[in-house]
Amino acid sequence: MVTVPAELAEIRQWWAHRPRGEDHCRIAGSAHDQITPAGVDNPYWELVRQLPAVLDAGIRPDGFARELPVGHHTLTKRYAWAIPSPGDIGWLAQIVGDRGLVEIGAGSGYWAWQARQAGIDVIAYEPADAATNPYTDGTEYAPMLREGHPAAARHRDRVLLLCWPSHDLPWAAETLGVYPGDLLVYIGQDRGGNCADDAFFHLLDRAWTPVGSSPHHVTWRHTGGAMTAYRRRTFTAAA
Repeated sequence: MVTVPAELAEIRQWWAHRPRGEDHCRIAGSAHDQITPAGVDNPYWELVRQLPAVLDAGIRPDGFARELPVGHHTLTKRYAWAIPSPGDIGWLAQIVGDRGLVEIGAGSGYWAWQARQAGIDVIAYEPADAATNPYTDGTEYAPMLREGHPAAARHRDRVLLLCWPSHDLPWAAETLGVYPGDLLVYIGQDRGGNCADDAFFHLLDRAWTPVGSSPHHVTWRHTGGAMTAYRRRTFTAAA
């Protein structure tokens, strides 16, 4: 189990002494709250739901409030660049069904860890060693194979997961180019944001159709993004 009692205590202390007159609210206890299922360990979500947030249609935690013990940049490097809420993981389990999941560029393995706790069969690939990966703090939450985008070619039957692929780098487009399956779950920003490159979005536009998005996805206030499933329009079962 990964626990964060000290940081939760600091956040509660911050709430108790927050400046009067400032309009703050949090996800925990609100109509937008999501409860982690019994037996599941999701420390990222337990921290996020206690942070000050904008509880509009996007449900966006701020994470930049002055004097908070943790914030956006700390948590994205420690855990993952996208927040896996309990609803997201439940939605992912429905999309994947009994097919299994393959994640390319898994980073710290946090999303793979959450998916496995939900009973999803996951194979996760991350070519960068934990000690040298600039997008994480070196912590890994799930076993991962040290391969990059070519590994997607071996997983026709699995659903492909791409979570916040590196901005302006080609590996997300290359992954989509070699993946022979028909179902993609993409978590991140649209074209013009800070994910993937133009070639990736060109492939999405040309050959893939969005078939649904997680209604439970929570994004950082200053980054945005969505969790969307895409079906390949021209997919055939023949090799």
